[in-house]
Amino acid sequence: MTAHAQERSVTLSNGQALAYRSAGDDREGIPILFIHGIPGASDCWVPIMAELARTRPAYAVDLAGYGYSNWPDSYDLSLSAQAGYIAEFLEKRQISKVIVAGHDIGGGIAQIFAIRHPERVDRLILVNSVISNHWPVPEMRMMRLRMIGPALFALLEGPIWSYMLRKGFQRRELLTPDVLRRYRRWSEGAAGRRRLVRNARALDNTELTELSRHPERLSTATLILWGRGDRYLNATPAQQLCAGMPCCRFTFIENAGHFILDEQSANVAAAIRKFAEDDGPHSRQ
Repeated sequence: MTAHAQERSVTLSNGQALAYRSAGDDREGIPILFIHGIPGASDCWVPIMAELARTRPAYAVDLAGYGYSNWPDSYDLSLSAQAGYIAEFLEKRQISKVIVAGHDIGGGIAQIFAIRHPERVDRLILVNSVISNHWPVPEMRMMRLRMIGPALFALLEGPIWSYMLRKGFQRRELLTPDVLRRYRRWSEGAAGRRRLVRNARALDNTELTELSRHPERLSTATLILWGRGDRYLNATPAQQLCAGMPCCRFTFIENAGHFILDEQSANVAAAIRKFAEDDGPHSRQ
């Protein structure tokens, strides 16, 4: 029986609401937390979340400034700050230990959280994640430009979105109008464009760059999944990070690009479930 996600929110100490989805609340076992990337929100994890929620509680957050967590511009939306909001979210939910899975910048936030709170992370899953200083990608850098980025995005919003998503999908037949609308919904119109540009400007790779110099600090048992056809993020930095970690496993998934959560949701869910339920040693494979 598939668990259905409930949309909820929790108010953090700064007075802002962090939106999230939950499923399988009545299940036993260590909960799993899913963190999305840019562009996107928690809904990109829904099919995978539903599968994992069959056997354990599952949560997917809308990061601050994304989805229904539409915070004012005055708040810090850097990856470092997002990791702090995640920590407070778990405290509010009284979750002491969690499996963390992150895609894109969500993987970067997951790395930072695992470094800060190793005692709270049972296992770590990175899916086509940002690594070190090999990001932001050029498309996000363009949006960060003070004048040119927002103006160009406003003028060419439709073609830019089409290009960005087509580049991220290897199986382009899966980029249906519904999928395109799901990714665009939070960035449409003048307010949405301002929001996306603001989020792009908050991207900071400083903490992940430092982490990449000392990968042994990331001691949590880790699985890195990678859509082999990713044209945004190169797999090499992730492989190098994994090689320097005490307990990491790297796996390519075929017939998928950067948006692997849409292209290979069943295979991603199966790999995460196997890793989450594996009671054996987490040796490198």
